[in-house]
Amino acid sequence: MKTLIVATAIAMMFSLNLNAAPDGKNTKSAAKVHIFQTNTESVDVYVAKTPGELVKISVLSESGTPLIKARVKKQSSRYLRFHMNELPEGTYIVKVEQNGETISEMEVSK
Repeated sequence: MKTLIVATAIAMMFSLNLNAAPDGKNTKSAAKVHIFQTNTESVDVYVAKTPGELVKISVLSESGTPLIKARVKKQSSRYLRFHMNELPEGTYIVKVEQNGETISEMEVSK
């Protein structure tokens, strides 16, 4: 229950963030991303973006091999939890990409 409340609070915080240029026109900016690991069995990713923009999230091995993938396009904000309990112990990279560019990356351990 606490996790749901915290995730909702983070979602509301990001959804209130407005992006505008000084001339008043909307700017196309990268999504807002927060990656965090509260235990060794999972990693959480929160994404806030404009609906319709594609964001790709991957969990990669140390060698760069994609092990888990997810895509977020329709939603303006999304909270994802990647369960790593079936992966062997080691170090992994969580990478978030938009428009072919890495916008956030974090090394996590299991």
